[in-house]
Amino acid sequence: MARTKHFATKSRTDANASSSQAAGPTTTSTTRGTEGGDNTQQTNPTTSPATGGRRPRRARQAMPRGSQKKPYRYKPGTVALREIRHFQKQTNLLIPAASFIRQVRSITHALAPPQINRWTAEALVALQEAAEDYLVGLFSDSMLCAIHARRVTLMRKDFELARRLGGKGRPW
Repeated sequence: MARTKHFATKSRTDANASSSQAAGPTTTSTTRGTEGGDNTQQTNPTTSPATGGRRPRRARQAMPRGSQKKPYRYKPGTVALREIRHFQKQTNLLIPAASFIRQVRSITHALAPPQINRWTAEALVALQEAAEDYLVGLFSDSMLCAIHARRVTLMRKDFELARRLGGKGRPW
């Protein structure tokens, strides 16, 4: 019985010695001057002298993909159609009023005579409604031009064609 135990220990030591020659240094060390597997000292493979005997900190493992909830994505075009319905129901103006008024005042300052520099609030609101109505019509006509060209992307040439056909804006 002692023979089989000694044989198993010796074969494990021989296997370690043969693998250390082929694969490089191992975590097992033997004391010099002794033969056989009886006086071998094995160090813990998870500790190293560089860390002072402490276990190295394990890398944080990522959560498995199955446990993370994937965010729901709508099919392409669904959100766009929902936004179209939302904006068609609204009656408020789309361009921010402050930036539109600032732009109107800068154009007035550049083009009008110096004595004309005041606007009433109703006139600014009416001008903004007319501007937005013009832009919505231009966008819808431009979209029809893009669809006619078998495209879904609006391009500059669509706006130019819509303005030219509709007689809107500067003639060229």
